[in-house]
Amino acid sequence: MPRYLTYAAGALALLVALASGELWTGILPGALVAALVSLDYVIWVGRNRPWHDWTVILLLLPAIFAAVWIGVGGLLLDVTRSDSDRLLFEVGPGIGLVGLLCTLIAYHGRHHPNEHR
Repeated sequence: MPRYLTYAAGALALLVALASGELWTGILPGALVAALVSLDYVIWVGRNRPWHDWTVILLLLPAIFAAVWIGVGGLLLDVTRSDSDRLLFEVGPGIGLVGLLCTLIAYHGRHHPNEHR
């Protein structure tokens, strides 16, 4: 499951970076999300897919911040877009990325069923 969540988040982030046309609210945060989810997956696989790994969990937190910025950055910086473009390039992808990344963090944060707390 993390592989597919990573692919989906990376693809959506790259789509934002390539299609948004705005450096501060699309290109940079989209590229950051794509880079962080890729690095996160490489580290997680390199560690034999542990059940609860703080490094891979914490590495996705800046990616969530960048995804939220994709969704609201255009509004805060007063980027000139039509309502439909704002939904297509900012709000929709931002919400989608936050959902994918939160689901990915939940997967990485799970505990082994035999683990006693």
